[in-house]
Amino acid sequence: MKTALITGGSGHVGANLVRELTKQDFKVRCIDFDGDHRAFEGHAVELIRGNITDIESMDVAFKNVDVVFHTAALISLVRKDRDIIRSVNVLGTKNVCELSLRHGVKKLIHFSSVDAFIREPLDEALLEDRPLVTNPNSVPYDLSKADAQRIVYDYCEKGLDASIIHPSGIFGPNDFKPSLFGQEIINIANGKRPFTVNVSYDYVDVRDLCLTAINCVEKGESKQNYIVGGNYIDFVGIGEIMSKKLNKKLIRGTLPFFFAYLSVPSSYLKALFFNKPRSATVDSIHTVKVQNKIIPSTLAKEILDHKPRPVDETISDIVDFFQKRGLIK
Repeated sequence: MKTALITGGSGHVGANLVRELTKQDFKVRCIDFDGDHRAFEGHAVELIRGNITDIESMDVAFKNVDVVFHTAALISLVRKDRDIIRSVNVLGTKNVCELSLRHGVKKLIHFSSVDAFIREPLDEALLEDRPLVTNPNSVPYDLSKADAQRIVYDYCEKGLDASIIHPSGIFGPNDFKPSLFGQEIINIANGKRPFTVNVSYDYVDVRDLCLTAINCVEKGESKQNYIVGGNYIDFVGIGEIMSKKLNKKLIRGTLPFFFAYLSVPSSYLKALFFNKPRSATVDSIHTVKVQNKIIPSTLAKEILDHKPRPVDETISDIVDFFQKRGLIK
């Protein structure tokens, strides 16, 4: 039986990896960073306390491991978080690569993002040969994922067998914390978004992403990056699918795009008073405004057997998950 280590195991991707790896008869080990064990409920998972930015705290977790799935990252589109973003996403990746090499890990699957790539030209398909972000004034999260990937490349030159996965927007069930997008699904379902700025994005089902990442262990080439997309859909389309599921009208109209910028101050105040992540920042608006609409994922489909499921199925399963947890009334 192979042992798989997941960094970021209590997160959205980690929770789904736990479930799929267990199905495929892996022994699963997770680095327990925040003590949030909801993602592991009902599953045999070995938890080892550690901090991604403290290499020695993680050393024991990498012993006798066959495969590492490096999902741990700080997803923040708030500029003031720049330093901690780099600490977690860049230094954390360096630590994971160093320990993987030190302990003879056979394969590292590094989870990056489509945001690691330079977005322009927007009217051309986003492919694996697109240059990585280099501009120091770029969105800090985007630059951190690009710099982390460069570190993975450096360790491949030292002998580490690592492949890089680039998901588009991630959604799906087992979103326990929940994620920012998961919270938006909850808000829409509970009637808190009757009027919305109708932005679109490419979303991949987290379960399809995890299956593809596990396939990458045997099929993925070292130092190769794989873009893993899903379906391109807007908020009105999401709302319509949810309306049919819940049998009630959820989105009644759309607003001009500039309303997104008007929401930034209120988002800041809510985050300040309720101590919750900000849903609207200038960088988050930039991310959805300046995006790649054509994400064919051809390499992942041909090499890693990536198969995106219908978006209706994913949204239905998300609603079911949040209903069971009492978050959708």
